[in-house]
Amino acid sequence: MANDIGDKLIQKQWSRYTDSSFIPHVGGIYVIVVKRSSKRAITYLGQSVDAHDRIKKYKYSDQKIDGFIRRNIRRNGGKDLRVKWIQQENHKFKEGVYIKCMEKKLGYKLKYNMKEGNN
Repeated sequence: MANDIGDKLIQKQWSRYTDSSFIPHVGGIYVIVVKRSSKRAITYLGQSVDAHDRIKKYKYSDQKIDGFIRRNIRRNGGKDLRVKWIQQENHKFKEGVYIKCMEKKLGYKLKYNMKEGNN
């Protein structure tokens, strides 16, 4: 099941982070990336009961990913930030499994999912 979720996220089209009005008020899994030239590297995978609200709140919270989002918004209005999401039931209990699966598929660690002492 985690492989299916990872495949769906990888195949799904990116949306601009600044176009959050298009992000639905649904529970599920989402990934955030910064696009520089043609390269995109997924930097964060998260879950929420309301993807729309959670993604908008990254500008105001104090996790590592929040600082990353704020820096990109200050730098250029967030024009390089991209997001994908999929609706998924029971997402909260499997976030760690989805992170590990995505890291295995991508071949690298998701930088902003790491705990403070692990980077």
